[in-house]
Amino acid sequence: MGTMTLKRFNGTERFKLLESRAYVVRRNDETIMMWFETETDPQAIMSVEDTAKFAMNPNAEVTIYLDKLVLKEFGTRLFELSQGYNEENKDLDARLYYFEHQDVDENLMKLEYRGNGVFFLQWSGTTTDISYYDDSKPKTNLEIEGEFFLEEYTSWE
Repeated sequence: MGTMTLKRFNGTERFKLLESRAYVVRRNDETIMMWFETETDPQAIMSVEDTAKFAMNPNAEVTIYLDKLVLKEFGTRLFELSQGYNEENKDLDARLYYFEHQDVDENLMKLEYRGNGVFFLQWSGTTTDISYYDDSKPKTNLEIEGEFFLEEYTSWE
């Protein structure tokens, strides 16, 4: 349950989150990589004229890195990620897919662990407008709010 909102130069688009999952892996350097993925319903709650006819269902993903993860001690945490593209990994740590994959910058995330594998994520960031990739339009503000489920949560308690 939740929503994805895109505040664009020509109006607001809003989508219902359909599937929202969290994943965790321990990397070779012992860093814990945790990411959150969501897909949306192609039937927009609110749309704007230039994209309404396409019936797109955007998806998004954001990654955080932790030194340790003990879910019963997690509580509520804030994270900032200034750039969506990670130079070190040569990959996107924060991305939106609408018509194309694009990085999301100026990310602010509030993450609360609610128990039984459920995280509540509030994520905001900025990206190039989803219809004008030449930067001729103001940045789009992305906002995602909803519950994300970590299936294998018992191994991180």
